Amino acid sequence: MKQTLLSIIFIASSLLLFGQESNCKCFNGIGSSEGDNPSFTIEFKNGIILSVCGYELEKVAQNEIRITEFNVFNCKTGESLVEFGAVQTCNVKSDKNELIITELEYLPAGKNWKWKLIPIRKQIIKETGNDVVVLPFQKAFVRNDIDQAETEQFLKELENLKGKGFNNDFENIIGKLEVLALNNNSIAENILINFEKYFNFELDGAYAEQWIDAKATLRWINK
Repeated sequence: MKQTLLSIIFIASSLLLFGQESNCKCFNGIGSSEGDNPSFTIEFKNGIILSVCGYELEKVAQNEIRITEFNVFNCKTGESLVEFGAVQTCNVKSDKNELIITELEYLPAGKNWKWKLIPIRKQIIKETGNDVVVLPFQKAFVRNDIDQAETEQFLKELENLKGKGFNNDFENIIGKLEVLALNNNSIAENILINFEKYFNFELDGAYAEQWIDAKATLRWINK
């Protein structure tokens, strides 16, 4: 009897594990291949299971991860519901029967211009009847107080650099201008938008990409 009971438990456990694996694998995506184990899964009350597959960066909490270059798949159909690229870093978490994806941007938004990840926008996937729905992006950026003395000193430094061409500190300068512009500083916004004219220098490479992304983020937040 004991041996029979152990056999039943073993078979049930095997079926459970098989069910989990067969119902919740990754598919071919920008950060995964078919059959990979997902970094994160969520099962909705209607029985639909989603898998988050990509390059996991950090486990933030029991119900939250930080990830880049990833897809969110419907485990049953293999359909990709959303996709985020390699230049996008997101926190993905489950909360109240929803999958919440918060896109982050690395900016000098901390004290003394310390670089850190801050929320920019979020997208929610939730169940609807026997299906799931992907809601439009919502703003997640929260304006914060920037030290006035630091702001004034930075803008004064920029006055001395106006029209002088290339500067080795352009990465920090663009980042600080974006932070100030996002926090409604009109002077910083004007300099950011007219960056090349202000500094008398045509950006290329990584600086150009950073500048273009900064303007795009600002337009999205202000729309």
